[in-house]
Amino acid sequence: MKKFITIVLTTGIILRLILAFTTYHSDIIPFDFAGKVIASGNIANFYDYLWKLPDGDPILKVYPRNLFNYPPLPYFFLGGASLLTTWVVDNNVHDSFVFNFSSILGNPWLNLLLLLLKLPYFLFDIAIAYLLMSFFKNESEKKWAFALWIFNPVNLYATYMIGQFDIIPTFMTVLALYLAPKRITWSAFLLGLGAGFKIFPLLFIIPLAFSKSSWNERIKLLFIASATYFVSAFPFLFSEGFRRTAMLAGQTTKSFYAQIPVSGGESVILFLAAIIFIYLVFLHHKSRVENLWQRFFVVILTFFIFTHFHLQWFLWTMPFFVIDLVYTKFKHLSLFAGLIISYVGMITFFDSGLSIGLFAPVNRLLYNLPPFWSILGINLDLNTSLAINTARSILHTIFVGISAYYIYYYFPKQKNEN
Repeated sequence: MKKFITIVLTTGIILRLILAFTTYHSDIIPFDFAGKVIASGNIANFYDYLWKLPDGDPILKVYPRNLFNYPPLPYFFLGGASLLTTWVVDNNVHDSFVFNFSSILGNPWLNLLLLLLKLPYFLFDIAIAYLLMSFFKNESEKKWAFALWIFNPVNLYATYMIGQFDIIPTFMTVLALYLAPKRITWSAFLLGLGAGFKIFPLLFIIPLAFSKSSWNERIKLLFIASATYFVSAFPFLFSEGFRRTAMLAGQTTKSFYAQIPVSGGESVILFLAAIIFIYLVFLHHKSRVENLWQRFFVVILTFFIFTHFHLQWFLWTMPFFVIDLVYTKFKHLSLFAGLIISYVGMITFFDSGLSIGLFAPVNRLLYNLPPFWSILGINLDLNTSLAINTARSILHTIFVGISAYYIYYYFPKQKNEN
């Protein structure tokens, strides 16, 4: 067992180091820039920094005023981490990275800087692999859970290639599940803390609360989670910049786009209707806390069915898919493969910066390339939005169909109550 874990972990770390060192996406820059802004004394007024710059300021030629559109925790955590890890990088290179990225393509300092900025993710990522092992008792199952996470393609892509921080709230969610059987109040705290990075852990608070039979306990868990989330954002509620960007960011309402009109000015919001129905089913179908992961899985897949999601968001589902594959003895392997294929297909219809352009730090000619299919010389009539939207709709429909089966499979049934 120890030898297997050592080999898999060593191989996985080497793979992560290579990807972190050789790939770049612009999403990683705002957190590094945030570290510089915060370190310059802009703490409580952090979100107002760009809004208060004069119109002609050079920074506004590079970044929009609404650049900082996430909750406070990722900026303060990752911004602080960048100050601790990137001090070895030449200051001129670092400034060029933030304000004139293309000018340092081909500079070896760039590769080192990219690696250092992604280092904080390693801890959360590897911790998830060990936590997933704890969901199983059989040694073979533990090995599979560990290996499936270490070599999970969505994790490698979202965390070490795009460089997004979704791995942190994902870790909070898995740790909350791990602690739920014995320390459920800590689980509520972790979900609230995870929501302070990205909002999705809030979806799991009600299933967690409904795992208890007493309304006093349920209300207590709801209060702990919501209070934790509120405390992380409270210092910035009086910031106009925060209210303009982070608190009301468009990403938080994307799941409300899918609607059925019932009158000229009224619609049924499909995700909201579905999640209310699911929560009510959870309320009236008791389940062991050990099976809580199944209810989380149903909730998060419902979100993705009704949402045009960012590619890195799919990482939120990956711990559940790993558990499912091992739990069902790979019964759903073909379904998971279908989801991955549709996911990869979706990537090709985004700009090339999310595919081959990620490797621009290795070859500067890959920076700002035309769309993926144009590079391959395949004419899909990309000049019209109809062809693109139809292809993406088909891929998303495949994704929805497969996800719906998973929801059906894990939806509360009488047999799960025993």
